[in-house]
Amino acid sequence: MNTIAEIESAIEKLPLSQVEEIVIWLDARLAKPPIDSAAEEWLRRARGAALPGATTASVLVLSRSY
Repeated sequence: MNTIAEIESAIEKLPLSQVEEIVIWLDARLAKPPIDSAAEEWLRRARGAALPGATTASVLVLSRSY
């Protein structure tokens, strides 16, 4: 027997209130988009990379200048 079939069988034996809890948990889990490893690596490198004393306004001027 595979895992999905075992889970389905176990869920069928649960009271409705517990099935509803599983639905809520699954909805929350599916709502979180997975972060790929490239994004994780970028975030790891970006942490602490800001220049000391830099303000949001100064960064915006640099990023929006032509």
